[in-house]
Amino acid sequence: MTYTEFEQKLACHCAPALAGIKPANLFSVRTEDSGGLSELVDSYQERFQKRGICFQILCRCSRRTLVMVYRPDILQKDLETAEARALLKQFGYKVGAQGTSLHLPDLLELLARRIEKGGNCGFPHEIGLFLGYPIDDVTGFIQNRGDNYLYSGYWKVYSDVQKAKSQFTRYETVKAGMLRAMGRGKTICQMFGVTPAA
Repeated sequence: MTYTEFEQKLACHCAPALAGIKPANLFSVRTEDSGGLSELVDSYQERFQKRGICFQILCRCSRRTLVMVYRPDILQKDLETAEARALLKQFGYKVGAQGTSLHLPDLLELLARRIEKGGNCGFPHEIGLFLGYPIDDVTGFIQNRGDNYLYSGYWKVYSDVQKAKSQFTRYETVKAGMLRAMGRGKTICQMFGVTPAA
């Protein structure tokens, strides 16, 4: 994977997390096309951590490699709600008592293991919590087994459709702006004022 291809993936799939309006985004690369991906992820992790943005290969299987781009501060806050803790606990995550701080690296490690266990980088139900989906939509998806949703966009919506549509519009606006800037020759590194990747 080239630097340009990596940046294109980031703009198309991770603009909301990069912009700080969503805790995390994922994108996948066909494993056969993932040569050089690990080096790019490591390079961006090093360059962007001072901006509060992390890059991590979450799962690698025979078909694809999943990359997670996330804002640890936002993600931590989202996962520490009582509702999120209760749901994570149901799926075997060690969340401790309310008021204690979660250890995000441990949670992400278990998420990665659960994705791998699902086969072919399949998604466990709780992944919506890590991606900033509303708790009512995550539980709605689980209870309805993905059916009976009211609207579908970045996720399947089971509760507040208008609020979800508003969020989806914000995400698309940020993505479009990032792609426009790239079309004018600006890199994501330049947009965030970090040293360009080699």
